[in-house]
Amino acid sequence: MWERVKNYALYGDTDRESYYGVKERIESSNRKTVFVFALVAAILIGIMLVLSFSQEGFAASKPVYIFGILCSLIIIAVSIASKKIPVLTYVAIYMAVSAFMLYGIAIATLTRPEEQTVTYMVMLIFVPLIFTDRPLRMGISLVLFNILFIIMALKTKTGSILSVDITDAVIFGLLSLVSQTIVHSTRIKGYVLENKLRIMSETDQLTGLNNRNCYEWRLGSYPSLYKNSICCIYIDVNGLHELNNTKGHKAGDEMLQYIAETVKNQFGARDTYRIGGDEYVAFVLDDTDEHIGEKITEIKEQVREKGYNIAVDYEYTDSKNVDINKLIVEAESKMYKDKSNYYKIHDRRAR
Repeated sequence: MWERVKNYALYGDTDRESYYGVKERIESSNRKTVFVFALVAAILIGIMLVLSFSQEGFAASKPVYIFGILCSLIIIAVSIASKKIPVLTYVAIYMAVSAFMLYGIAIATLTRPEEQTVTYMVMLIFVPLIFTDRPLRMGISLVLFNILFIIMALKTKTGSILSVDITDAVIFGLLSLVSQTIVHSTRIKGYVLENKLRIMSETDQLTGLNNRNCYEWRLGSYPSLYKNSICCIYIDVNGLHELNNTKGHKAGDEMLQYIAETVKNQFGARDTYRIGGDEYVAFVLDDTDEHIGEKITEIKEQVREKGYNIAVDYEYTDSKNVDINKLIVEAESKMYKDKSNYYKIHDRRAR
């Protein structure tokens, strides 16, 4: 029970691993939302500030409008900076929440204490739903602002207006807590589901490596990812058909899994792919030709010790303008020469 409550409050009714799997996606969405929200707010408050110079009903709130515009501009600057410093995303979110909740409180208690509060109640319901964050963190901020509003109302309001505003603050505060918890949890679970579907679509189910779909999607990005050099390693398994025929497909699957794990251990999971039944491709960025050659030698030795065999070779370049397709073709061509040498010794007719 406690674990369920903790997961609901901290991770939107998912779990820690799932939440952190989509944390970057949530931050990216929040950055865009903060920027747009602050920009629109600056424009709207700016219009009210202009009206305050000619309309008596707006004049008393002029200092609050100036405060709102300044806060909006600062939030815009922080949201732009958060692209390079991700932690600033949360600074921008809670600056936005704080600025507009305080704006609502100021309008309600400092400039128009004789009127029933509308602006703050709208902010209380609306603002927390704009962003996506852990329900507990957003909930705590709402409680604190509601307490601040009640304190300010007690100092500035009287009679029936005070009673109505405090009652509304309690009721709308509870509604806001419930609604933001449900909305944030739903969004987080949506991101998690989207992430799981993406992983499934990009992952080879037998080996756990990136699959051909992922390979095709990422291929065009590689020329922009390296600084000094890029290398394509092309691997083809020798003897898979023969092993399937003699010992069964389970034995063949075990061989493919072992080779995939060996390659992944040497070159990492992110840039290693199973692109066909018995074919693997790995990309290595900004490493030396000699070091890559040593890793390939280690892979071949480990595979041979297990009783398997692979054809493998690579193409390496430190050119700044690589043709990624040509690089792959060269690596594949070299690999087939290695494969041809293997079958000169192990005649295919032995099948």
